[in-house]
Amino acid sequence: MANIKLLDCTLRDGGYVNNWRFGHAHAVSIFRRLVKAEVDIVEVGFLDERHRFDIDRSIMPDTQSTNKIFGALDKGNALAVAMIDYGTCPLSHVAPAEGGFLDGIRVIFKKHLCVPALAFCAELKKLGYRVFAQAVSTTDYTDGELIELARLSNDCAPHALSIVDTYGLMQPSDVLHRFDLLDEYLNKEIAIGFHAHNNLQLAYANCAALLAHTRDSMRTLILDGSLHGMGKSAGNAPLELLALHLNRYAEKAYRLPEMLSAIDADILPFYEAPTWGYKLFYFLAAAGECHPAYVAYLMEHETLFTAQIYELLTQIPPEHRLTFDKNAIEPLYREHVRGAARSTEKRDTLLI
Repeated sequence: MANIKLLDCTLRDGGYVNNWRFGHAHAVSIFRRLVKAEVDIVEVGFLDERHRFDIDRSIMPDTQSTNKIFGALDKGNALAVAMIDYGTCPLSHVAPAEGGFLDGIRVIFKKHLCVPALAFCAELKKLGYRVFAQAVSTTDYTDGELIELARLSNDCAPHALSIVDTYGLMQPSDVLHRFDLLDEYLNKEIAIGFHAHNNLQLAYANCAALLAHTRDSMRTLILDGSLHGMGKSAGNAPLELLALHLNRYAEKAYRLPEMLSAIDADILPFYEAPTWGYKLFYFLAAAGECHPAYVAYLMEHETLFTAQIYELLTQIPPEHRLTFDKNAIEPLYREHVRGAARSTEKRDTLLI
């Protein structure tokens, strides 16, 4: 059976819901309860030089900030990690790992930046961190590009390389196909991770399918989840569901009461106002295989039915779908408006 690790990303991905303003007391409480729950890896937030230090927020300008917020806490058996969106936090803001709070850093990068991003990962390794390479929008990679990413990662030798379903587009077969490609071409000592989003209500199902698929694998597998699924857009795979599954079917012993206590005390207060979860908005983005900004753009006009929005999304050229480009959608919208006007004019003429 694969060596399975559970990673919680509530304080990082969940921060998209509340602008990373969990409050110091909540952030500390979440971390402590996750450690008590025996979660293997806990992500404490973003490192981003564009944000000033704020003890109440889990988006921080440098590694020293994590010491100020979490440094007094017992990490137990957990690894503490933070995330860098490549290009937003230079090496000058990253102190050596020794003596600091963080054990590892996750680096997210888009496809066209994979070469410099992996070079950045190599520099982080020199500073003593376990480095996790996160291929944003893995659905945008062809099989050949994914194989090349594996080969480049072999040179860098990160702790893990993750499949990232940024827009919640993947079906179970998509996840398994990408895992098999990486499993074949990636050095065996490098873990494979999976980060799911729930646009199609498949985040947990995709994780469960991957667990069943890797039952006889010796590869280390890292599954991302968040408390109550708290996360960007439609949210993530719920950590408590993954833990229950692993306890039942993989002989794990994650402590569910600690996770449930964290949800009750630290997560549900945020769910009352700016909610996350399954919504038609995020379904449209996933069904159209496009960036959610396209859906927002079309909805802002308030002239389209939902079915019309879906039809327009399917007409966006494939090369523009996952990065919002107003010049790609506006001509389609204008043509739709002109077509509707011509139809109305023709109907009115027939009625005369």
